[in-house]
Amino acid sequence: MAVTLDVGEVFMDVVHKYPDLTIHLTLFHATIREDIPQKLEHNNIRWITVDEIDQYAFCPADVEILRRLKDVR
Repeated sequence: MAVTLDVGEVFMDVVHKYPDLTIHLTLFHATIREDIPQKLEHNNIRWITVDEIDQYAFCPADVEILRRLKDVR
C-alpha cells in the first residue's frame, strides 16, 4: 500500500490450511502515519465499516479475521 505506519500490538494470528498450502497471517493494530494508500497488488482497495463486511467476497483465510473484527467493534 506504500504507506508509513505506526505499528502497535498484535491483533491476532491466523493459520489457514488450503489443500496445497498453509498460510500464517499475523495482524497488528496500526495507524497510517503518512502517505495515501495505493493499490499495488490488487485491482481495488477501499475502507469499509464492519457492518459492510458481508457485502464483499473474501478469501477463506480471512473468515476468522472478519469474525473477530465483528466481535470487537
